[in-house]
Amino acid sequence: MIGRRTWLWGLPALGLSPLLARAEPSTAQRKLANRIELWSNYARRSRNLMARVSTRRETSLLEEPLLSTGTLVFREPGLVVLRDDGRQGSTTLIDGDAIRVFLNGEGRTGPSTIVADTRPAARWMAQRLVAAFAPGDGTALVEDCRASVPKGRGYRLELLPPRGSATRRQIRSLTLHLDPVAGSITQLSIAETQGDRVVIALSDHRQDLPDEDIDAFIEQLDR
Repeated sequence: MIGRRTWLWGLPALGLSPLLARAEPSTAQRKLANRIELWSNYARRSRNLMARVSTRRETSLLEEPLLSTGTLVFREPGLVVLRDDGRQGSTTLIDGDAIRVFLNGEGRTGPSTIVADTRPAARWMAQRLVAAFAPGDGTALVEDCRASVPKGRGYRLELLPPRGSATRRQIRSLTLHLDPVAGSITQLSIAETQGDRVVIALSDHRQDLPDEDIDAFIEQLDR
């Protein structure tokens, strides 16, 4: 377990000067360290992870929110899959630096595959999603972003793209909602700059499944 004070003394990774890092931590810094510690207690045990997801997309282009269900899979060091249920849905595959979005049933090399490796916003979000589920002390999670604890109820950690960046022009924030006891991620909220919002609720978390279970899931992506 990473100690809260130990993590606070590593605050230069968040863009603070060494002088400020040596000073007595502020209330905001202590809250941030608390959230990182809570998240890390769960994430450090995730060699792999499978969870059910319910996605809600709110956009001005639709009169009603767009709802879908599916499965999220993480496998270390850098694989994340978000796959909708049914053949009418789609799959988002993050594998290291490769980002692919394709229709279920077509596979990652199908004619409708979207390759998003070079898109700054997609790359930033992909890196955050991998770091959110991978074991770590929080360094990778808060890299290339501003991290804070939003006001209000609940155990949340908000990640914002750097000011003035190309990513910031598309994504306003990614907020992780944490289980107050276990530290698992129960919800991901993505706020887009134009006002759209995507909320991904996670349930039925299963850590460290047999390798063959994860392999079987990955193999079906190209069917």
